[in-house]
Amino acid sequence: MKTLDRKTIRQFLIVLLGAIVAFLAIFVIVDLVENLEDFIDQSAPWKAPVLYYLYYAPFIVVLTLPVAMLLASLSTIGQMTRDNELLAMKASGISPYRPIRALAGVALIVTVLAFAVGETVVPKANEKKQMVLNEYVNKRGPVSRNETINRALDLGEGRMLFVKRYNAQQRLGLDITLARSEGVELVRLVQAQRMRYQPERDRWALEDVEERVWREGQESFATHERLVETLPALTPEELAKRRKEPEEMGFAELLDYVERGRARGRDVRRSVVDLHMKVALPFANFIIVLFGASLAAVRRRTGLAVGFTVSILICFVYYGVIRTGQAFGYNGDLSPALGAWIGNIIFGLLSLFFLRRARF
Repeated sequence: MKTLDRKTIRQFLIVLLGAIVAFLAIFVIVDLVENLEDFIDQSAPWKAPVLYYLYYAPFIVVLTLPVAMLLASLSTIGQMTRDNELLAMKASGISPYRPIRALAGVALIVTVLAFAVGETVVPKANEKKQMVLNEYVNKRGPVSRNETINRALDLGEGRMLFVKRYNAQQRLGLDITLARSEGVELVRLVQAQRMRYQPERDRWALEDVEERVWREGQESFATHERLVETLPALTPEELAKRRKEPEEMGFAELLDYVERGRARGRDVRRSVVDLHMKVALPFANFIIVLFGASLAAVRRRTGLAVGFTVSILICFVYYGVIRTGQAFGYNGDLSPALGAWIGNIIFGLLSLFFLRRARF
């Protein structure tokens, strides 16, 4: 690596690390002021907010990383532009695009690291953060590994299962509701006190059952001490899983969720958009550095304060475009892939436009 590349990368990393620390501190302070009252009202110990924001930190860093990357690229290339270093490089026979290529290489590495952290650290940290919130603020008590509460599952073919409480060790569910619909009409409703798994028959046995069936406008009612249901889409392991939000899942886990949803005939459009976002958001770090570097090469006077303001405004617009595309993807106005990637596509094209306009 040449001295010029090391100098460019060192200056970029110094600003980047400073920006990450600053944005993390600002985010935590603002959020703490808003939510501290909830911890105080529930008489939570001091360790509760400490653990909460410790587990929240990885998500905050990944979320604010593109802003920090943009500020660092604007600052680095902007300083070189103000000092006429790019012009001097061109006069010496060195390509003025070389610093931008060096930053693009660093940005690509950061993109891979951001994806890796988003796959491994962030989902587990978000899950633990939610556990802290449930225990100390929502007062649901610590989450047991053997029990799952308020589980709702789409079994496909118009069937929905609701379980108030499930014990994975005993394979026992309590307060069960099994509903089946045809179109928008409810045609069968089964309510049971208990549900037990029968491994030898690979079936579920419902106990103390009330069954209602609607056919041709007529309702029939029956009670059963025991009713065996064949639910091929439901396993004890599936029922024992705690329902996770997309941000609590890694790419592989969310992909598995999407595939199982498709197999059951569910509408998984939103989940497919979220799946693409798992890659599109980390890749934004690469695009935003190219955009910031190309913009700084065009602008001749960009101080740190101006660069900070420009970074915030650009990232505000960037996130607005990304979230708008995500919403269009959710609604089906755009394909899931295009909805997730439209922000990167637009700003990538703008980066090429500014690079062509740069005059060194």
